[in-house]
Amino acid sequence: MSSVTILGSGEPCGAYLLRIGIARDIEVSFGRFHDGQAIPVKRGDVLYIGSAMARSGSTTLARRTLRHATRSASRPPQGLLPELTAALVASAMAPAGLHGPLRKKLHWHVDFLLDDESAILQHAYLLRTGQRLENELAEMLLADPASSIISPGLGARDHRGSTHLVRISAGESWWRDLPARLNLLLQENATIPGHR
Repeated sequence: MSSVTILGSGEPCGAYLLRIGIARDIEVSFGRFHDGQAIPVKRGDVLYIGSAMARSGSTTLARRTLRHATRSASRPPQGLLPELTAALVASAMAPAGLHGPLRKKLHWHVDFLLDDESAILQHAYLLRTGQRLENELAEMLLADPASSIISPGLGARDHRGSTHLVRISAGESWWRDLPARLNLLLQENATIPGHR
Protein backbone atom coordinates (compact mmCIF):
# COMPACT_ATOMS: atom_id res chain seq x y z
CA MET A 1 0.00 0.00 0.00
CA SER A 2 1.29 3.45 -0.92
CA SER A 3 2.52 5.79 1.79
CA VAL A 4 1.80 8.88 -0.32
CA THR A 5 -1.75 10.05 -1.02
CA ILE A 6 -2.26 12.89 -3.51
CA LEU A 7 -5.74 14.42 -3.74
CA GLY A 8 -6.95 17.14 -6.10
CA SER A 9 -5.24 17.99 -9.35
CA GLY A 10 -3.65 20.70 -11.41
CA GLU A 11 -2.25 22.85 -8.63
CA PRO A 12 1.40 22.86 -7.51
CA CYS A 13 0.30 24.30 -4.16
CA GLY A 14 -2.04 23.35 -1.35
CA ALA A 15 -2.12 21.75 2.09
CA TYR A 16 -0.54 18.60 3.43
CA LEU A 17 -0.62 16.30 6.42
CA LEU A 18 2.29 14.23 7.63
CA ARG A 19 1.74 11.07 9.65
CA ILE A 20 4.74 10.72 11.94
CA GLY A 21 5.30 7.60 14.01
CA ILE A 22 7.15 8.20 17.25
CA ALA A 23 9.10 5.02 18.01
CA ARG A 24 9.76 5.81 21.70
CA ASP A 25 8.92 8.53 24.20
CA ILE A 26 11.12 11.55 23.46
CA GLU A 27 11.55 15.16 24.49
CA VAL A 28 11.95 17.75 21.75
CA SER A 29 12.97 21.40 21.87
CA PHE A 30 10.95 22.98 19.06
CA GLY A 31 13.29 25.89 18.36
CA ARG A 32 12.21 28.99 20.28
CA PHE A 33 8.77 27.56 21.09
CA HIS A 34 8.27 27.96 24.85
CA ASP A 35 11.76 29.48 25.06
CA GLY A 36 13.35 26.24 23.87
CA GLN A 37 11.88 24.17 26.70
CA ALA A 38 11.81 20.45 25.84
CA ILE A 39 8.28 19.18 25.20
CA PRO A 40 7.50 15.49 25.84
CA VAL A 41 6.23 13.62 22.80
CA LYS A 42 4.96 10.16 23.66
CA ARG A 43 5.36 7.05 21.55
CA GLY A 44 2.59 6.68 18.96
CA ASP A 45 1.18 8.63 16.01
CA VAL A 46 1.42 12.36 15.46
CA LEU A 47 -0.15 14.30 12.58
CA TYR A 48 1.25 17.58 11.29
CA ILE A 49 -0.89 19.94 9.21
CA GLY A 50 0.91 22.36 6.90
CA SER A 51 0.51 24.37 3.73
CA ALA A 52 2.65 25.36 0.78
CA MET A 53 0.83 27.98 -1.26
CA ALA A 54 3.47 29.01 -3.82
CA ARG A 55 2.99 28.09 -7.46
CA SER A 56 6.75 28.04 -8.06
CA GLY A 57 9.99 28.06 -6.12
CA SER A 58 10.91 26.57 -2.76
CA THR A 59 7.46 26.71 -1.19
CA THR A 60 5.50 24.59 -3.64
CA LEU A 61 3.83 21.50 -2.25
CA ALA A 62 6.48 19.24 -3.82
CA ARG A 63 9.49 21.15 -2.51
CA ARG A 64 8.01 21.68 0.96
CA THR A 65 7.19 18.01 1.48
CA LEU A 66 10.55 16.86 0.10
CA ARG A 67 12.17 19.22 2.59
CA HIS A 68 10.23 17.57 5.43
CA ALA A 69 11.51 14.16 4.29
CA THR A 70 15.13 15.18 4.87
CA ARG A 71 17.06 15.78 8.07
CA SER A 72 19.79 18.23 9.05
CA ALA A 73 23.56 17.85 8.78
CA SER A 74 24.70 14.28 8.14
CA ARG A 75 21.57 12.60 9.49
CA PRO A 76 19.93 10.14 7.09
CA PRO A 77 16.75 11.27 5.30
CA GLN A 78 13.36 9.83 6.14
CA GLY A 79 12.77 6.38 4.62
CA LEU A 80 9.71 7.74 2.82
CA LEU A 81 11.85 10.10 0.69
CA PRO A 82 12.26 7.83 -2.41
CA GLU A 83 8.54 6.95 -2.53
CA LEU A 84 7.54 10.59 -2.03
CA THR A 85 9.91 11.72 -4.78
CA ALA A 86 8.56 9.09 -7.20
CA ALA A 87 4.93 10.03 -6.42
CA LEU A 88 5.63 13.73 -6.99
CA VAL A 89 7.29 13.03 -10.35
CA ALA A 90 4.52 10.59 -11.41
CA SER A 91 1.84 13.19 -10.62
CA ALA A 92 3.74 15.90 -12.57
CA MET A 93 4.16 17.93 -9.38
CA ALA A 94 7.94 17.75 -9.64
CA PRO A 95 10.45 17.27 -12.44
CA ALA A 96 12.63 14.17 -12.48
CA GLY A 97 15.77 14.78 -10.47
CA LEU A 98 14.17 17.12 -7.93
CA HIS A 99 15.37 16.41 -4.40
CA GLY A 100 15.12 17.86 -0.94
CA PRO A 101 17.76 20.19 0.46
CA LEU A 102 21.16 18.64 1.03
CA ARG A 103 21.80 20.63 4.24
CA LYS A 104 18.45 21.37 5.82
CA LYS A 105 18.32 24.17 8.36
CA LEU A 106 15.72 23.57 11.08
CA HIS A 107 13.08 26.28 10.86
CA TRP A 108 9.49 25.05 11.30
CA HIS A 109 8.39 23.43 14.56
CA VAL A 110 7.90 20.10 12.78
CA ASP A 111 11.52 20.22 11.52
CA PHE A 112 12.77 19.74 15.07
CA LEU A 113 10.56 16.67 15.53
CA LEU A 114 11.38 15.10 12.15
CA ASP A 115 15.10 15.59 12.77
CA ASP A 116 14.94 13.10 15.65
CA GLU A 117 15.62 9.59 14.33
CA SER A 118 12.81 8.25 16.57
CA ALA A 119 10.32 10.28 14.48
CA ILE A 120 9.48 8.29 11.34
CA LEU A 121 7.60 9.92 8.47
CA GLN A 122 5.07 7.18 7.66
CA HIS A 123 2.62 8.81 5.25
CA ALA A 124 2.25 12.08 3.36
CA TYR A 125 -1.22 13.32 2.37
CA LEU A 126 -1.06 16.11 -0.24
CA LEU A 127 -4.12 18.20 -1.11
CA ARG A 128 -3.57 20.04 -4.39
CA THR A 129 -5.62 23.22 -4.21
CA GLY A 130 -5.24 26.96 -4.61
CA GLN A 131 -7.34 27.42 -1.47
CA ARG A 132 -5.92 27.83 2.01
CA LEU A 133 -7.20 24.81 3.92
CA GLU A 134 -4.62 24.44 6.68
CA ASN A 135 -6.83 25.99 9.37
CA GLU A 136 -9.94 24.05 8.28
CA LEU A 137 -7.91 20.83 8.41
CA ALA A 138 -6.66 21.67 11.90
CA GLU A 139 -10.20 22.45 13.10
CA MET A 140 -11.55 19.22 11.59
CA LEU A 141 -8.83 17.13 13.23
CA LEU A 142 -8.97 18.88 16.60
CA ALA A 143 -12.72 18.22 16.72
CA ASP A 144 -12.08 14.50 16.23
CA PRO A 145 -12.16 12.48 19.48
CA ALA A 146 -9.09 10.53 18.29
CA SER A 147 -6.93 13.66 18.47
CA SER A 148 -5.31 15.41 21.39
CA ILE A 149 -3.09 18.45 21.71
CA ILE A 150 0.61 17.91 22.43
CA SER A 151 1.14 21.57 23.38
CA PRO A 152 -1.14 24.52 22.54
CA GLY A 153 0.20 26.56 19.61
CA LEU A 154 2.70 23.91 18.52
CA GLY A 155 3.22 23.83 14.77
CA ALA A 156 0.97 26.85 14.16
CA ARG A 157 3.20 29.92 14.14
CA ASP A 158 0.98 31.65 11.61
CA HIS A 159 -2.35 30.68 13.20
CA ARG A 160 -2.44 31.98 16.75
CA GLY A 161 -4.57 30.00 19.16
CA SER A 162 -4.45 26.83 17.09
CA THR A 163 -2.28 23.74 17.03
CA HIS A 164 -1.10 22.02 13.86
CA LEU A 165 0.82 19.15 15.46
CA VAL A 166 -1.55 16.72 17.17
CA ARG A 167 -1.43 13.25 18.65
CA ILE A 168 -3.77 10.71 17.02
CA SER A 169 -4.86 7.72 19.11
CA ALA A 170 -6.74 5.57 16.64
CA GLY A 171 -6.62 2.24 14.85
CA GLU A 172 -5.72 1.65 11.23
CA SER A 173 -9.35 2.07 10.11
CA TRP A 174 -9.14 5.76 11.12
CA TRP A 175 -6.10 6.18 8.87
CA ARG A 176 -7.74 4.27 6.00
CA ASP A 177 -10.77 6.60 6.22
CA LEU A 178 -8.69 9.79 6.39
CA PRO A 179 -8.26 10.27 2.59
CA ALA A 180 -12.05 10.19 2.08
CA ARG A 181 -12.50 12.82 4.80
CA LEU A 182 -9.78 14.98 3.23
CA ASN A 183 -11.33 14.61 -0.22
CA LEU A 184 -14.71 15.66 1.14
CA LEU A 185 -13.16 18.78 2.69
CA LEU A 186 -11.51 19.57 -0.66
CA GLN A 187 -14.84 19.20 -2.49
CA GLU A 188 -16.78 21.28 0.05
CA ASN A 189 -14.29 24.14 -0.15
CA ALA A 190 -14.15 24.01 -3.95
CA THR A 191 -17.85 24.98 -3.99
CA ILE A 192 -17.37 28.10 -1.88
CA PRO A 193 -16.93 31.04 -4.30
CA GLY A 194 -13.82 33.11 -3.60
CA HIS A 195 -12.73 30.87 -0.69
CA ARG A 196 -9.01 31.35 -0.02
